[in-house]
Amino acid sequence: MGFLSATTTINLVARLTPTGRQKLVSNSNSLITQFSLGDSDTYYSASSGLTNGQVPTISGNDNGNNLNNGGVNYVLRSTLAVDSSGDKKPVEPASINISNTLDLLGYKTISGSSITQNKINLNNTSTDSLTNLFYSFSLPITTANFQNFTATTNTNGGFSDTALSGIAQTEVLVIGINNEEYSEIIDAKSILMNLETTASTYSIYSTLENTGRSLNLLDNDILETSSTTSVFGPNRVLLFSDNILRPNGGDVTKSWSTGYATNKPFSINGKEAFNKISNPNLNYVADKAIGVAYLDKGFLVITDPTIVNDYVIGGTGSTATTITFDTAKSNVTQQITCMAERGQFGSSTNPTWTNGDIPRITEVGLFDSSGTLIAIAKLNRSYEKPIDDMVAFNITITF
Repeated sequence: MGFLSATTTINLVARLTPTGRQKLVSNSNSLITQFSLGDSDTYYSASSGLTNGQVPTISGNDNGNNLNNGGVNYVLRSTLAVDSSGDKKPVEPASINISNTLDLLGYKTISGSSITQNKINLNNTSTDSLTNLFYSFSLPITTANFQNFTATTNTNGGFSDTALSGIAQTEVLVIGINNEEYSEIIDAKSILMNLETTASTYSIYSTLENTGRSLNLLDNDILETSSTTSVFGPNRVLLFSDNILRPNGGDVTKSWSTGYATNKPFSINGKEAFNKISNPNLNYVADKAIGVAYLDKGFLVITDPTIVNDYVIGGTGSTATTITFDTAKSNVTQQITCMAERGQFGSSTNPTWTNGDIPRITEVGLFDSSGTLIAIAKLNRSYEKPIDDMVAFNITITF
C-alpha cells in the first residue's frame, strides 16, 4: 500500500519535485527560500489525525532506491496560515548547507557472467590491446617505474621495502566486476575473492593501512585514507592473502580473514590492518600486497606471480571465482530548517477546519522565491501544533 513506513520517530525527508530538479541544474543551493505547512491529509471531523504508518506517500521508491520524485504536478491541498501575511514563511538562513555522505547498501556475492577474467602481459603490446590497462590502472610500465618498486627504498621515496614491493610485474590477472553489480564505489574493507588456480585455492581480502589511527575510525572508513595507494590513483585499496603471507609479515597466529564482514571489524572483531613498512620499535613487520582493487572502476588486479602463473583463463578454476563485497552510493543532502513560532500557523484553508481545532500538520512544502513548489516533505504521522506552541521542522532533502 502507498503509505509512509511506520517508524518509532517522526521523520521528515523531502524529495525534489521534477520542477525542483530542473531548477537545481541552473540555480544554487539557495534555491529554496520559503516554506508552507500543509494539512492535506487531515479531516478535522475525525477524532484524531493519521498515525504511524497511515500517511500516504507522494510517489514510489523505484525498487527501493529512494528515488521518490516528490510528485508530478503535486500541490498542497490545504495550508496553514502563518498569520495575516499568508501561508509562506522564510526558511532559516543556515538552510543552504549541503552535505555528501556515502551510504552502504549491503554485502553481495557474485560469480559467473557477473565477472570477467583476463591475463594481461605488458610485453604483448603488438598482440593484446588490453595492455592499455597497465596505464589505466597506474601500474608500473617503464624501467624507472619498476625500479621504484623493486630497487628504491621507502626512505628514498620508493617501495622496495614496503607492502607494495611485489606490485611491479609484467603479467597480471585482471578481474572485472559488472558495473550493474555495484553502485558508485565498493567499500574498501569489504572485499573477499575466492580464486582457484591449478596449484591452490586463494582467499583474497582487502584491508586498510595501519597508520596509527583509532580502530573505531577504521571501522567507519569506506575509503583508504592513507596516501600509500594514491600511486595507483584515488579510491584504491590493497589486497592480501594468507596463502601468500599472513598478517604482520607472516605471523601464523593471524589471518586476513579475521573480523571480515562484521560490525566494527577492526575495533571489536580484530580485523588486521596492513603494515606498509617494518617498525621494530612497534613490532610491526611489513606485509605483502598481492594486488590492487579499484573501488570506483570495479576491478581487482592480482599481481603476485604465484597466483598469476598458475591461473588458467577459462579453466575449471576460473569458473569457481566468487567475489563478495559491500557497495556504497553517495547521499547528497541539504538540511532545511523551518521555524513555526508561537502565534503562527494557527488556522487552515482546509474546509473541514473550524475555530478551536488544533492544526494537524502532515507535510511541509518548500518553495523558491517565485512561489514554485521545489520539494515536499511528508511527516509519517500527523503533528498537532497548538497556536501557543513553537516547533522547528528540520528537513533533509535527498538529491
